[in-house]
Amino acid sequence: SMLAAGGVNGVVRVWTFDSGSRPVETGTLRGHSGAVRSVAWSPDGEFVASASEDRTVRLWNKSGEHKGTLKGHSDSVRCV
Repeated sequence: SMLAAGGVNGVVRVWTFDSGSRPVETGTLRGHSGAVRSVAWSPDGEFVASASEDRTVRLWNKSGEHKGTLKGHSDSVRCV
């Protein structure tokens, strides 16, 4: 299983864990210039989207590669 969390520093951190084991940090996703307000995994678990106060949504694959940036909001993006 994988978990992602965003911070006010604009960074998304990713952990993996199995039932009964401690989470292990496996990735740090950098690129936002504002606080990350929301993260969500795709239904198949292959991608994570992060929403930020920098008015963008960034898409990443589970290996941590940046796959694209969605622009066009006139204010912070609070949810994905």
